[in-house]
Amino acid sequence: MNRKIKAADVLFIGLAFFANYFGAGNLVFPPMLGLQAGSHWLSSIVALAISGVLLPILAIAIIGMAGGVTGITGHVSKNFHTVLVGAIMVFAMFISVPCTASVAIELGAQGVVPQTPYAPAVVLYFILVFFFARSKENVLDRIGKILTPLMAVILFVLVIRGFVAPIGTPVETTLESPFLNAFLGGYQTGDVLVSFLMASVFLGTITGKGYTEPKDRNRVTILAGVIAFCCLLVVYGGLLYMGACGSGDFPADIGNSELLVSVIKRGGGQFAMSALGVAVVLACMTTAVGQVSAIADFFSTLSGGRLPYRTMAVAASLVGMLIALMGLNKIIVISTPIFLATYPPCLVLMLLGIFRRVIPNDGGYKGAIALTVIYSICEAVLSFVPIGPMQALVSAMPLSGAGFGWIVPSVVGFAAGVLLYPRVDAGKAAQAQ
Repeated sequence: MNRKIKAADVLFIGLAFFANYFGAGNLVFPPMLGLQAGSHWLSSIVALAISGVLLPILAIAIIGMAGGVTGITGHVSKNFHTVLVGAIMVFAMFISVPCTASVAIELGAQGVVPQTPYAPAVVLYFILVFFFARSKENVLDRIGKILTPLMAVILFVLVIRGFVAPIGTPVETTLESPFLNAFLGGYQTGDVLVSFLMASVFLGTITGKGYTEPKDRNRVTILAGVIAFCCLLVVYGGLLYMGACGSGDFPADIGNSELLVSVIKRGGGQFAMSALGVAVVLACMTTAVGQVSAIADFFSTLSGGRLPYRTMAVAASLVGMLIALMGLNKIIVISTPIFLATYPPCLVLMLLGIFRRVIPNDGGYKGAIALTVIYSICEAVLSFVPIGPMQALVSAMPLSGAGFGWIVPSVVGFAAGVLLYPRVDAGKAAQAQ
């Protein structure tokens, strides 16, 4: 029996989606894409909307329609979900979550009150993160009803003001392909990982509100995704346009954070800077709350409930706090290899999920993921250890320079898997007899 979908449920879940995809890192890069695009800012917004907004939202919709991440990874092997998502969770706990604290305090709190002491602010930050993440059932409600609306209002006011009263006029730049530059900029944020990271929390919240039938759950997921898409498009587009309006004034080598602060301050003075500081803190905190909840849920489920959700939420918060207090420079070097090793397989899984109803057998999944993982591991290794033959292999792949070198291995693996799997499967059946 189909349940009537409540508009309030869709709105708050959609806002929570928006908050979890929109981390503070995503606050600083659109103005730079706009600065580089100049007068071609509109095509850059379209490109960013495709790679930085549509791809992640599409990923969570596909995961939802498959019944969860395991609905796709199960075709590869029963343990692949644990390995892949486990790697993403480790990345989040040791890199992403501590980074949110660092950005929240250095760009947010200290941007408003320069005398803000770093260590006490970190401790307070993670106390609040745990407070909002302490209960799995209500975490998205807390994000969607408390944290996100305030952040969204501040950001919408800032970007609308940027459109109504631009700080300058976009000018022609020397960038050859603004569309491609913005597309790659959105792609390289890696927000599809957030879909795999947060899938259990997103879908669990939707189910917890009574939308247990697959059809109802999918409708809510898609509608919430539309809201998140619109919010992200408005904020990304507005920030990109603000950067484009400064293309005649700011140097090309200006830093991302410096550019963001400069365009906001020029557009609204100290009041706008204070509003930006609050938005940065809220953007970081919503991301941290969602990720701590996802980490706690994953490891609690993996342990069969022997590690309670709340205990793991405490542990994830403590780990994040300790790393943020020690300084991120000591461990940030491991973030790139983990990202390179996990992002392409997630993209391939998303594509496989789109066509899952027409894929003839599981060999397509196994072959595509096998070669993609091998290629991704090679890229991860090369990010910190130069190995000649491995470098030659990676460089030989078409589009490797743009971050799409995984495409050819995945296609070859898919084709080989589809062709070979029936024979392998038949061979196993014969041996069993």
